[in-house]
Amino acid sequence: MARMKSLLQKFAITAFAVLASAAFAQEQAVTKRATELREKPASDAKTLANLPEKTPLKVLARSGGWTQVEAGTQKGWVNVFHLTFASTVTSSSGSGGLSGLTSALGFGKPKTEQAKMATIGVRGLSEEELKNASPNPEALKKMQSFRADKNAAASFARDAKLAAQNVPYPGNP
Repeated sequence: MARMKSLLQKFAITAFAVLASAAFAQEQAVTKRATELREKPASDAKTLANLPEKTPLKVLARSGGWTQVEAGTQKGWVNVFHLTFASTVTSSSGSGGLSGLTSALGFGKPKTEQAKMATIGVRGLSEEELKNASPNPEALKKMQSFRADKNAAASFARDAKLAAQNVPYPGNP
């Protein structure tokens, strides 16, 4: 009996993994703006192609702030902030108290709508990582090379067609 339960658990885990990977492999994205398809998930990686705004992509994998995609016959990496991910949302077409019951019994007609959502998590450093941190002069030097003065930043914003926005301070929770 214990062996049967163990086999059943292994089958369930395997089935879930296969279904989850199939669903993930079918995820679609679209470029929000013109961007580069990179060879590796890094901003200094070789550019394989320039992708115009609204290019449809097939999502293959994710790694930090990068998403591996398939664009036509090419595969590469795109910055996740340059993508919009499509996600399917199912909602009941009826209204009122019985709509949920009729849908559950198979009489209601579910309506599928495309919704665009952008959810990106940014992981911070743990207390232990902060305690164990050590200086990296080369990384600091590289980071300082990305520094821009006010005029260069304004020029970049103009070229990228960015608009200034006022964001109110959120206050204390």
